[in-house]
Amino acid sequence: MRFAIIFGISWLGLGTVDEVRAAVDYLKEVKPLLIEHCVSCHGPVRQKGGLRLDTAVAIRTGGESGSAISLTSPKESLLLEVLAGNAGFSMPPEGEGERLSESEVAVIAEWIKAGAPAPAEEKPLTDPKDYWSYQPVVRPEVSPNESSNWDRSPIDVFIRRKHRERNLQAVSDAPPEILLRRVFLDLIGLPPTQKELRTFLSDPSDDAYTAVVDDLLSRPQHGERWGRHWMDVWRYSDWY
Repeated sequence: MRFAIIFGISWLGLGTVDEVRAAVDYLKEVKPLLIEHCVSCHGPVRQKGGLRLDTAVAIRTGGESGSAISLTSPKESLLLEVLAGNAGFSMPPEGEGERLSESEVAVIAEWIKAGAPAPAEEKPLTDPKDYWSYQPVVRPEVSPNESSNWDRSPIDVFIRRKHRERNLQAVSDAPPEILLRRVFLDLIGLPPTQKELRTFLSDPSDDAYTAVVDDLLSRPQHGERWGRHWMDVWRYSDWY
């Protein structure tokens, strides 16, 4: 029975069972290989030889040596020859990255053979220098018309903007003892002592509150609390 199935497939011109497979998924199988092994030299930061490999369009366009792939003669594609080391040189260069395995090169070859299909809306990778975290810090402007009696700092203007967007009303100020407990727990993770509470209740002014905050920020417990927090966030562990 198995022989009959193989014979039937071969007769239809589809090859053997091993050759019949689902089409290669460019986004899941091809692009991750190129990003891992090639994009550091042929991507948004550097384009050696004028070549980018972060989109299918860029691959077809090619660089100084022409298109990186040939849809008419897939086996002769420059990309495959370079990855396989048959172009007189190989990529990535020795010492600059791990070479693709034969099976990984075969996946790319299969994709080219299928016509190098890819999503029409594929976007190129962005230059890391354009990421928001690398942009210069710019102080946003606060219009004088936006201030109100509720504000105690310019930050309050932005809070009130969000209140308006979501139809929220600000609650009244917390009692001094609650306010003190909140800032202690936030900054050092410990509640205030009875002495600290009595001292603040005797003068719960804005200046006294600012002094409390400055004191808490200077304590070693502040570093311990937030150091532990961020080590938990990035799953800290001792490793070599």
